[in-house]
Parts: sequence; C-alpha cells; structure tokens
Amino acid sequence: MTATALCLAGESVVGGGFSGTNGNIRDSFPSGGTPPTGWTVTTTANQTITAFVLCAT
Repeated sequence: MTATALCLAGESVVGGGFSGTNGNIRDSFPSGGTPPTGWTVTTTANQTITAFVLCAT
C-alpha cells in the first residue's frame, strides 16, 4: 500500500510522517520534485496507512 499527502500550490515540504494500523512501513520520504511538494509512505502489508505533510511557502 502507498499513501501520499500533498502541499498546496506554491508550498514545499518541511516535514512529514504517517500513521498505520499494523504491518511494516517500508518507506517514508519527501516526494514530488525539487523542492519536494509531498510526503509518500509505503508499507509491506495490506493495511490502512495515512501520510501527513507539513508545508511552508
């Protein structure tokens, strides 16, 4: 499973994270270019995950 949270137009990532119900998180990283504009999380299990992103202009 993969989840991505995105910043609003004109903003870039200053941090991020995730929440999940169980399983193993494989990756949690800034995504979307340079500078990054989102936060992506992947898991090794079929579970519900939510990505969070902190953005700034």
